[in-house]
Amino acid sequence: MDRLVAVVTGGTRGIGLGIAEALIGRNASVAITYLHDDESAERAKEHLAKLSSDENNVLVLKGDVGDPDAVKENHSAVVDRFGNVSVLVNNAGIISPKSIDQITPFEWNETMSANLSSAFYWSSLVIPAMKKSHFGRIVNISSIAAHGGGVVGAHYAASKAGMLGLTRYVAREVGEFGVTVNAIAPAFIEDAGIFTAWTDEKKEELREKVVVPRIGKVSDVVRAFEYLLDISFVTGVTLDVNGGTFMI
Repeated sequence: MDRLVAVVTGGTRGIGLGIAEALIGRNASVAITYLHDDESAERAKEHLAKLSSDENNVLVLKGDVGDPDAVKENHSAVVDRFGNVSVLVNNAGIISPKSIDQITPFEWNETMSANLSSAFYWSSLVIPAMKKSHFGRIVNISSIAAHGGGVVGAHYAASKAGMLGLTRYVAREVGEFGVTVNAIAPAFIEDAGIFTAWTDEKKEELREKVVVPRIGKVSDVVRAFEYLLDISFVTGVTLDVNGGTFMI
């Protein structure tokens, strides 16, 4: 197989950056996207370039994943630089805690665009080349909120549940071409998202929610991703990385 060409949306920190690191470790060409935090983007670029045997294997792209025109432009930049995308990680998303009566129509649509529509936009662009080459891996980063609602809000829970429906449908449609589509639903990852700002005392509250002796780390999600990257006989599934908080 030729060198992997990967896109990780929201890849400048947390889970996205951890997955990008793993891909660089496999000598993949990696493009990461971000919305507006230029400082984090520059740090991520320098960090990944140091890990890579060839700093030209790293591409950082700014743009709104909820804007189909911006996604199309970023996709073209990746193809021009590296070639067709063989691995897509739909990780970008926003979190805005609100009760149902506080969510405005704008906030609802913004969350759906960033968290769910973005996965559709990117997937629809990379799948034709994946089908043609008879290889592809798409991994959608969902959340435990997709199962039990969570605590962020109806807009977030609905967007993350929508990702699971998208995952299953597309997996059925493209499986015959050697393309797998799966999801990971993390929870309580202490070095990602809102939990990075929590005190140790506050994190103790999370430990009471899991059935194992610790809460999660980005590395736990990365290991789940690498499993889905390597295996060709698993598709349409959701790997729950949550310390036993949610069980099927």
